[in-house]
Amino acid sequence: MASSKVTAGIAIAGGAAASIESREPAADQAHLYRGIVENAIWGIFQTTPDGHYLTANPALARIYGYDTSAALLAAITDIGRQLYVDPRRRDDFVRQMRENGAVAGFESQVYRRDGTVIWISESCREVRSRSGALLHYEGTVEDISRRKRAEEDLRAAKDQAEQASRAKSAFLANMSHELRTPLNAVIGFAEIFDMELFGPMGDSRYRDYARDIRASGQHLLDIINNILDLTKIEAGHLRLEEQDLDVENLLALCERIVGDGAQKQGVRLERRPLAAALSLRADPTRLKQILLNLLSNAIKFTPRGQSVTLGASQEPDGALCLEVADQGIGMRPEDIPTAMLPFQQIDGAWDRRYEGTGLGLTLTNSLAELHGGTLSLNSVPGRGTTAIVQFPAWRVLSSD
Repeated sequence: MASSKVTAGIAIAGGAAASIESREPAADQAHLYRGIVENAIWGIFQTTPDGHYLTANPALARIYGYDTSAALLAAITDIGRQLYVDPRRRDDFVRQMRENGAVAGFESQVYRRDGTVIWISESCREVRSRSGALLHYEGTVEDISRRKRAEEDLRAAKDQAEQASRAKSAFLANMSHELRTPLNAVIGFAEIFDMELFGPMGDSRYRDYARDIRASGQHLLDIINNILDLTKIEAGHLRLEEQDLDVENLLALCERIVGDGAQKQGVRLERRPLAAALSLRADPTRLKQILLNLLSNAIKFTPRGQSVTLGASQEPDGALCLEVADQGIGMRPEDIPTAMLPFQQIDGAWDRRYEGTGLGLTLTNSLAELHGGTLSLNSVPGRGTTAIVQFPAWRVLSSD
C-alpha cells in the first residue's frame, strides 16, 4: 500500500512539474509579445467599434502627445469627436471596417494633446469570437506628418514651376507678336529699297545696306517664329494641318531653298534619291520646317569644301527615316542631350565661331514628336553629325 502511495505521489509531482514546465514557455512568449508591443516604434491599439480605446502602447501615446498609455486612455473617450480633425473620418473608418473587415494605409489628420495637427496612417482589422461576434478592432498607427509635408512642398514647387512656365510662355508669345509687326515693316521697306521700286537709289552701297537690313530682319523674324512655335507646342496649341506629301518632291524643295546658302559657304549639298516613291501623311509646313532646321544646322557647322547629304529611306517595319548628314565639327556623344535642350549650345572652342539661339534642334524634336516621330543624333567630333527623323509606319503611304 505504501509503495502504491509513493508511486501515486511521484506521478502527481511529475504531472505538476510538467504543468509548470508547459506554462513557462507560454509565459515567456507572453513576455516576448508584451516587450514587442511596449517597445514598438508604431502605435498599437485596441478599440471598440463605437470609438473607445481598450489598450494603447507607449508609442501611440507619444504620437498623440501623452506621457503614458494610461494618460491617453483616460483623456480620449470618444475617438471620432476628440481625435479626428474631421469627425466624419471615424465614420469612414468604421464603414470600411464593416465592409472589408480591415483597412490599410487609412490616412487622416488628428489632434495631438497640445492642439497641433498631425497626419497619421492607420492599418486595422476586426477581431471576432469563435461564434463570429465582433469583439474589437486592433491595429497600428504611424505618424506620416513629415512625408505629408514633403508631398505638400513638392506639390507647391510643382505648381510654382507650372505657373512660372505658363507666365514665361505667355510672355514669349506676347513678345513674339509684338516684335513681329515692326519687323515685318522693316523687312518690307528693305525689300522696296533693294528692288528700287520707286526708282534707282544711285549709289550701289544703299542696295547692299538694304540687303543687310533685310537679311538681319529675316534672321530675327525666324528666331521669333521659332520661339512662338515652341510656346504653342508647350501650351498644346499647335495643331497639325495634315495632308499626303510626296517625299521626293519635299526633299527637292528643301534642297532648292538652302542651295544658294550652301554654295555661298562653299559646302556641297547632295541629295540621295529614294529607292521607291513614297508619300507621307504630315503637315507640309512643319515637315519642311523640320528639314530646313536640320539642313541649316548642318551647313552652318560644315567647313568649306565638305559636304552635307540629304536623303530618305524606308525601314523594314515600314517606318520612314529622313536623314541629314554633314562632315562638320561633330560633338561628343555625352554632349548630345545638351544640344537637344532649348537655348543650349555645346560649350567648346569650335562652337564659339557659330551663331545661333539653340532652338533649332529643340523645335525639330518637338515637331517630330507631334507627328508621332522621333529625332536622333549620331555624332563624332571632327567627323560630322547625322540627324535622323523617323516617322511611324502608319504615316507612310506607297505612291505606286
